[in-house]
Amino acid sequence: MDFKQFSLSNPVAVLGAGKFGTAIANLIAANVDQVLLYTHKTTRAAAGQISRTMAAQPLEANIVVTDDLVTVLRSCPVIFPIVPAAKFRGLIQEIAAHLRPDHICIHGTKGLDLVEYDGVLTRSHLATMSEVIMQETTMRQVGCLAGPNLSGDLVKKDPAVTVVASGSEKVLSIGKQLLSQNWFRVYTSHDLVSVEMCSVLKNIFAIGAGMLQGMGYQCNTYGFFLTMSISEMHYVMTTMGIGTTALFGPAGLGDLVATCGSTASRNYMLGYRLAKGEKLNAILHSAKEVFEGVQTVKVIHQLMQFYSVEAPITALIYRILFEELPLKKGLSYLMRTSESATYPTDLPPPILN
Repeated sequence: MDFKQFSLSNPVAVLGAGKFGTAIANLIAANVDQVLLYTHKTTRAAAGQISRTMAAQPLEANIVVTDDLVTVLRSCPVIFPIVPAAKFRGLIQEIAAHLRPDHICIHGTKGLDLVEYDGVLTRSHLATMSEVIMQETTMRQVGCLAGPNLSGDLVKKDPAVTVVASGSEKVLSIGKQLLSQNWFRVYTSHDLVSVEMCSVLKNIFAIGAGMLQGMGYQCNTYGFFLTMSISEMHYVMTTMGIGTTALFGPAGLGDLVATCGSTASRNYMLGYRLAKGEKLNAILHSAKEVFEGVQTVKVIHQLMQFYSVEAPITALIYRILFEELPLKKGLSYLMRTSESATYPTDLPPPILN
């Protein structure tokens, strides 16, 4: 099939049938003739086709659930990989031989890929999901979607926005076509890595926000914490040499507020449960879903050490998660840190088209 000319009559693929992947498949289904929703489990695909539900969500009539990855890739010019970051490179490696340069790929994964390393962690050991795609495939029409897009709210069709980011105008145009609804607005950004890093970093602060809620703190503390969090996101991104154009758009401030204030956020609930006395290992071992923020805390904390700087909130959450620092003591450290904190005065406006 020649993929150079995309039509809404072409089927679109969503790779990953978790809560978010299924929600995105349902959203796209309103704009195209057919969506192929891929899961690697044969029994799950068959059950979803019969029950017409996936991840506890009813499926639109034009969604086909399948485990036939080769057929999906051969028939779909646009693919949306939406799997946990730890599984992302493996999936991309698996599908690479079946992809063509004219495929369009818009991922929805909010995490970092970490390669094996000895000694000090550096930026070269990390890759965003778009960088993984470029490393492993011939595709160059690559983008991502990010924003305050909790899957439960998408299922209810609550008014919301997202951002599609890419260096390709074609990707931006097609992403907007596929995702736009009268209740769901799609913004675009050319700063792909900035959008990706915002969606990665907010998971750190969602853990912290959950801790504060679990400790019983209310709006004043929450507002103070979010103020420091957006400043620290700016600091980490500029330290890494990444643009901050997305910081006050849907993927930055928008996703930060949503993820730091919702019990539907996995990372928020991790922090909340820790504050209530549960142990990290017990929470991780009992969970069916991935807490992306745990790995992100560890990676960003180590990376800031490479740059010989400290991101105070990230460092404190790291100590709470991995060094058993008591939460109350951590908060007192945070208050002392905030006394000397400086906030950037040159924050850019959001990229909203």
